[in-house]
Amino acid sequence: MAEEEQKKKVLIVVTHGPEDLDRTYAPLFMSSISASMEYETSVFFMIKGPKLLDKKWQESERAKGDNPFIRFFDMAKDNGVKMYVCVQSLKDMCHMNEGDVVEGVELVGGSTLIDLTFDADRSLFF
Repeated sequence: MAEEEQKKKVLIVVTHGPEDLDRTYAPLFMSSISASMEYETSVFFMIKGPKLLDKKWQESERAKGDNPFIRFFDMAKDNGVKMYVCVQSLKDMCHMNEGDVVEGVELVGGSTLIDLTFDADRSLFF
């Protein structure tokens, strides 16, 4: 019997935040597609990306209604996409604290991006 094939891994890096919202839709949409194709998919938020994970911002956007980022973010989580946020970007570039981040996102150091990149079969940067 042949050894079971290991799932391919896709890494998607999000560098834009709410100030450039149109550039945040594709990474989360693509992560949902990747996960639905049964690839092991991870999204890494850095630079201004952590602002998208702010509990208050997401609550505000949910109250306003149809925000494609929120819709794609929820779809990605529902599809099992792993979410990571760079703690250095969170604190130094976005002036946020760990407690500001929505649930379901793992706080990691910048070195995790290197590990994820080397482990991924393909990486996409947005």
